[in-house]
Amino acid sequence: MNAHVFVQSEVLKDIAVLGVDDQATLAQLRKACESLLPAGVDPSQFRMYLEDDDEGDFDPQQLIAEGLRVHLHRLKAIDVHVRYAGRDVRRTFRPSATIRRIKRWSVREFGITTSDAKELMLQVSGTEIRPDEDVHVGSLVAAPRSAITFDLVPSPRING
Repeated sequence: MNAHVFVQSEVLKDIAVLGVDDQATLAQLRKACESLLPAGVDPSQFRMYLEDDDEGDFDPQQLIAEGLRVHLHRLKAIDVHVRYAGRDVRRTFRPSATIRRIKRWSVREFGITTSDAKELMLQVSGTEIRPDEDVHVGSLVAAPRSAITFDLVPSPRING
């Protein structure tokens, strides 16, 4: 039986879906993920991270679960800055941290209420890019750059 694994990376344009034997290990998954890297990219420069895992270490013999989400990146950490209402908070995240997780952290840091937070989203500073909540921050930061700044902005409102 196959397990579907979702892969994001600084060098992949979109989320890739791999069909992997559910009896495969994470070490075998890494090899399969390397096949997604563009020609000319050295796979040995990339580490594999599990989504929203701060440790960055995993048991290579662990079996793959259906729907597993992983990230391939050359960096071990990304410096994330979030700006809101004239204030700025900073923290280092693994490349596999989701935008959802970064927003949740920043909302807590700024002391924003849950009801107000529902009306806000992260936008890459100086752009119109508002990544979906399941996007990994590493997909937005390509090495050697190691930092990104977001603004916490109002979500678009649909009137109708």
